[in-house]
Amino acid sequence: MKKWTVLILAAALLAYGCVGCGTQEAENAGAPANVSEGEAQMETQQPEHVAEEQGDNYDDLEEKGGSGEVTAFAEEIQVAMAGQDMEALADLCSYPVGVNGEVVEDREAFMELGADAVFTDERCAVIAAVDVSSLEETMAGVVMGEATPNIIFKSVDGTLGITGIN
Repeated sequence: MKKWTVLILAAALLAYGCVGCGTQEAENAGAPANVSEGEAQMETQQPEHVAEEQGDNYDDLEEKGGSGEVTAFAEEIQVAMAGQDMEALADLCSYPVGVNGEVVEDREAFMELGADAVFTDERCAVIAAVDVSSLEETMAGVVMGEATPNIIFKSVDGTLGITGIN
């Protein structure tokens, strides 16, 4: 009888251990095989975009792209970044704006971030290298930069504005 109790207890522990492993695999099942668990968590923990609070209009963005406004606006961003001009960049933002994963509610809060937080060497180099004549409008807006760092802008209430600085 004692052998059967030990055997049943061992089987129960084995089954419990397998259930725990199955749960872990299910949690990581959505992540690509070449992405570590930490990287997958970072992707899902990004703050939600502030677009819901703004009057985004994709059709208006397409029109502005066709008229050359998108290219001109992207060039203004490049000039502000190259000159590390916080005032000029603040004027190009549509508030609230996402900056480095945080929501910045207004121009005053943006200016308080300081140039060091916005004008990193890497971000400045990426934005300077963007070919503004080949930018494409998407539902997310226009993304200047292939990955992070980048700057995203779109039409908000009929006016182009930066909505993300990543």
